[in-house]
Amino acid sequence: MKDTIMTLPSPDAARPVGYHIDAPAENLLFSVFRCWMAGYATGDAACWDIAWEGLAREMPEENAKPLFGEFHHFVRTLRATADTEIGWRPAACRALCRDECLVLAMVDAAQRDDRAQLLHAASHLLKSDGLHRALDATTALAKALARVGLFIAPVSPCALDTMTRMKPPSATAH
Repeated sequence: MKDTIMTLPSPDAARPVGYHIDAPAENLLFSVFRCWMAGYATGDAACWDIAWEGLAREMPEENAKPLFGEFHHFVRTLRATADTEIGWRPAACRALCRDECLVLAMVDAAQRDDRAQLLHAASHLLKSDGLHRALDATTALAKALARVGLFIAPVSPCALDTMTRMKPPSATAH
C-alpha cells in the first residue's frame, strides 16, 4: 500500500461545493435563493419574508426592492423550466448541492457575459424548451446583483466540469 501513489484532485476540481459560500455575494445569493425555494416548496410566505429581511439587512431598501423582485422572477422561472425538481439545501447550510452549484455557475457566467458557460451549466439543470426564459432571468438577476456591487467569484471550467458529472439529486435536500 505504501508504494501506491495517491493523486489528489486539483484545487479547482475540489471547489464546487463549498468555496464560494463564505463570499459575501455568494452568501447572499444562496440565503435568498434558498428562502425563495423554501417558500415555493412549503407554500409559506414567511420564507419570502425572511428572504426580504436578509436583503434589507445587507443593503439600502432602494437597492433591496428591485433585487428582491429579480430573485422572485429567477426562482419562479427556474422552477418552471427545470427538467426535474431543483435541489437546494436549508438556508443555514454552508455547503452547496449539485443544483446550487449549477445555479452559481449560471449567475457567474451571466455576470461575466460568458454565454457558453451559462448555456453549458443551464443545460444540465433545465429543459431545452425553457432555456431562453431561464437564461434571460439569470442574466437579469446577475445584472441586478452587479448594480448593487455584488459580484460572484468566477467558477472555473474544471469546477463546472466536476459539477456536470455529479449525479443529479433524486429529491430536494432540505
